[in-house]
Amino acid sequence: MCGASPNDKEFNEEHVIPKWILRMLDIYKLSITLPNDAKVRYDKYTVPCCKECNSFLGTEVEEEMRSVIVGGLNSVNSYIQTNGPWKIFLWLSLIFFKTHLKDSYLRKNLDKRLGDDPISSDYEWGLLHHIHCMIRALQNGISISNECLGSLIVLPAKTAEHLDKYDYRDVYAANTILLRINDIAFLAVLDDSCAALNFFSDHFKRLSAPLSPIQLREVLSHLTLLNSKLKYRPSYSTKINPSTGEAVIIVQLPESMELEDHTREELGEILYANVAEYVEKIPSPDKNFTKENVLNGSYHFLFDENQEFILNSMDLIEMEPK
Repeated sequence: MCGASPNDKEFNEEHVIPKWILRMLDIYKLSITLPNDAKVRYDKYTVPCCKECNSFLGTEVEEEMRSVIVGGLNSVNSYIQTNGPWKIFLWLSLIFFKTHLKDSYLRKNLDKRLGDDPISSDYEWGLLHHIHCMIRALQNGISISNECLGSLIVLPAKTAEHLDKYDYRDVYAANTILLRINDIAFLAVLDDSCAALNFFSDHFKRLSAPLSPIQLREVLSHLTLLNSKLKYRPSYSTKINPSTGEAVIIVQLPESMELEDHTREELGEILYANVAEYVEKIPSPDKNFTKENVLNGSYHFLFDENQEFILNSMDLIEMEPK
């Protein structure tokens, strides 16, 4: 987090997904699926971190987030109304950053004959520069202008005995993230200055009930497409006062928010990448529920053919025996 070398400071391991989440949901022994389709248990999913930063994150960030999130969705909404969205947004940025920092320690190819390159060998690390600067502001006290806040959505998540209590997914190329904990779903775009949220607002107003896991993956897909299709992007920089040494992260916003042309198939490809595990495993009497229909953008999970929110998404049904 701070750029220190293990030769200069004492280091230990920082859990990518905070340890209190693993403990609360009892998912230590569950595994995250990596970009190379390998799986790593969450208790082993860590990154090196100097002891000083690790201690700071625990006391000044994670403990505050834990105390808010254990109270459920109402607690989170109350916290945002009182304190604003910044701490939650930077916390999600931190998790995203740790996730992809971890990729620099993991093999891209499980077959050693194909080389030792890390997963991150294909990354354009400049995409993470702004996010790294933002999360460092947590500790070093650098100010951040309000316009730097990215799209942040907190949604009610559907809960049921047959549904998992947890989900994590992000899209590195679009700086988007989904984190679901019990009845709370956090979604964010980390570098758009709320542009994607503006374009998604009409959909957002029609989300009339808690969202199922597959519906939340579709929201992530919309945000991913919107951020990747911004015609003019915000430009971030750090402004330093030479007299006082004070620094502030600022943004130059484009004169207008516009989207590049895109097709429903482009959304379909993003959507299928995010929901493939559900499409391939969940039995459904709906004959239109196919890989092909999701890929070509003709099948969605949020709204029906009348553009009404689908209330019974992922509810249990009785299947007729074959």
